[in-house]
Amino acid sequence: MDYLRVSTEEQKKGFGVASQGKKTSRHIGRKGWNHVETYADEGISGSLEMQDRPDLIRLMKDARNDQFDVVVVPEGRGIGRVGRAFWRWVWALEDLGIHVAIVDGDVDNTTPEGRREMRRQADYAETEWETIRSRTQGGLQEKAEEEGTPHIGGRPPFGYRIQDQGKLGLSRLVIDEAEAEVVRLVYTWVVEQGASFRDAAIRLTAKKSTTRSGKLWTYRNLRDRILSGPILNGELVFRGEHAKKDADGNPIWGEAVRIQLPRILTPEEASALHKTVRGYRRRSPNRAFYPLTGRIIGICSAPYTGISREAVQGCDRFYRCNGKKEAVPGAEVCGCSYVEAPLVERRVWSEAVKLLGNSDRLEELAAEWAGMAADDQTAHTERIAELDKQIASMNSAISAIIVATAKQRADDGADPGDIASAITEATATLNGELAQLKEMREDAAAWLVEKEEADERAKSLQQLAQRARRELAEMKPEDQAEIISLLDLKVVFEGPVPVRTGGVPCTVQAWYRSAGLDVPAADLSDAEWAQIAPLLPPERKGKRAAVRRCVNALLYKARSGISWSALPEEYGSPRTASVYFSRWVKDGTWARVNEALVDITRVPLPTVDMLPPMRVEGRFDPRVMLLPEEPSRRGS
Repeated sequence: MDYLRVSTEEQKKGFGVASQGKKTSRHIGRKGWNHVETYADEGISGSLEMQDRPDLIRLMKDARNDQFDVVVVPEGRGIGRVGRAFWRWVWALEDLGIHVAIVDGDVDNTTPEGRREMRRQADYAETEWETIRSRTQGGLQEKAEEEGTPHIGGRPPFGYRIQDQGKLGLSRLVIDEAEAEVVRLVYTWVVEQGASFRDAAIRLTAKKSTTRSGKLWTYRNLRDRILSGPILNGELVFRGEHAKKDADGNPIWGEAVRIQLPRILTPEEASALHKTVRGYRRRSPNRAFYPLTGRIIGICSAPYTGISREAVQGCDRFYRCNGKKEAVPGAEVCGCSYVEAPLVERRVWSEAVKLLGNSDRLEELAAEWAGMAADDQTAHTERIAELDKQIASMNSAISAIIVATAKQRADDGADPGDIASAITEATATLNGELAQLKEMREDAAAWLVEKEEADERAKSLQQLAQRARRELAEMKPEDQAEIISLLDLKVVFEGPVPVRTGGVPCTVQAWYRSAGLDVPAADLSDAEWAQIAPLLPPERKGKRAAVRRCVNALLYKARSGISWSALPEEYGSPRTASVYFSRWVKDGTWARVNEALVDITRVPLPTVDMLPPMRVEGRFDPRVMLLPEEPSRRGS
């Protein structure tokens, strides 16, 4: 089979996988091999490793199933432009008994000579990549530091356009008057007239104004553009807070540059706008916790988000489908129903506990993530030992050349400076190969350490399985969220959310469910009523019978789950029963009543599954195998 890869930059220059495929096909034909399959990653950088290339992942899965015995690539940099990406893939294939052949130079890793040439190609590819990247980043830094308003590349910020675009060294950012007019209109509506961004979006739509891409204005896209740095601060920051940094926190490619832009709003107007919109943010000091926000996908394909509904008695935490939000003011929304957070969280957590309690499945998933079985680790250890032998042999060869060269030049009467120069020249090639071997050895050792750490985590599987049976079922939502995140669980609804009669859960049932109590099996007898009557607040004379009917109404509603309006007439006014229930729950009366009915016959709450059919799926991260008292050595 063959593997093809082109980066986005190469695609722009017209180099696609088709031309690479012709080279590999001809090479396979010349060798007399059978072509089994082609794997191709388009628009993928050569600096990415195996797990970041979709079709390379597929290739490795097929490799483990003995689908082929040679992988052909058109050139060394097709594997990777950094040695780390290059050799880890080659080694992984070697451990499966699969060789790699490179069309350019007609080399493969079946012989020492072929491996030496592959080392040279890998070293050249990395040097070339570093040079290209350094030149590109350096050029961007110089451009940003020019006087005026230089255009660094990419789309200009909203409110601005590129002047002299395409003219080398002359392109500048200037105000786009049409977009600036949108900014000024929004300022007038929001600051001077008190409109919201949603109102402003509706007004812009009425004026037939759209974004650059032709989309209608929404609260979100309008707010993001108007409150951007160029609009509020009159500047564009190049290499800002998200710039790539080294281990010490220093920018790798250059310091941040603040490019001053011509202002659309005056500093005073920008300040007034910023102060006005700060009040839009909701204050939620006691916000409820929603571990499944963004992880539930509705039948409309939109994600669900946690939302509090304090007006709903018995359950104040729900998940709402984002499809219910207007993508554009006035647009249609989906019909997905709210789902009760406690119900869906319990169901999803039960699935997580099942997985975490299955040590065999955990071990299987961990092996998939780690990408190296015990036999592979043995082979990799042997590979490091072989590299050590090659390094020792190379050092011996270099030492012999140094002695021989020094003796020969000394016999010729050369001075010490000439002898040193001769030694440097004579050993240059071998020293280059030695440096490559040492770099490969360091990378191999680092990879082995990573795999050993994964193996250490795997050894804690049994403890985790025990913990799953013992503790996980009782974890708090905040702790559950961490495990759910590590498992990267996704919940896909495969049908509509069932809707209760009346559209909301039975509040009385919800109380019994949260209290962990079964429901009295029938209306209260005279003796049972006499037991609890003193616990109820005193009522005017003649009202006790009405209160008793309300108590029985609440018990009937808990047994049936019907809506308030559907209560039989014999139980009196549904509104009165609802008011009493809210009051008694709030002051603790209802709890005291149920405590007093200790000997009453009870029945379980009716089981009504208010969850839709769903599929719980995820990707495994071995960090989940670490117990709290066992942090990884790398501080993961």
